[in-house]
Amino acid sequence: MASKFGLAGGIPERRVRPIWDAIDSRQFKNALKLVTALLSKYPNSPYCLALKALVLERMGKSDEALSVCLSAKELLHSNDSVLMDDLTLSTLQIVFQRLDHLEMATSCYEYACGKFSNNLELMMGLFNCYVREYSFVKQQQL
Repeated sequence: MASKFGLAGGIPERRVRPIWDAIDSRQFKNALKLVTALLSKYPNSPYCLALKALVLERMGKSDEALSVCLSAKELLHSNDSVLMDDLTLSTLQIVFQRLDHLEMATSCYEYACGKFSNNLELMMGLFNCYVREYSFVKQQQL
């Protein structure tokens, strides 16, 4: 869950753990309340937006979840100072996959791998996106 620095998507894990616990125990209203509070503290965090999208998708609010995911993706692409880690991208990928938009998850990973070409975790995430899309040539190239 946490990276080597004890941060989950740039946020201390102690702030994120209750949200994941609520999601795991299917308490989506509580998880939404917790993630909204976290978003007020970290408004420019793509990881918080990805968590909110995940909760909204689990609640059955697909349109809202897609909108939040797209804003998180835009935030990742537009701001170079934003922490881009595998946890954020994998959370976005889960939501995009459940909403049948695999190409958007792939584009996020492609952008991240282009920016950080030596990051093995990001390369593995991109490879897995290519596997889900059945892009055999791109798998071999990667």
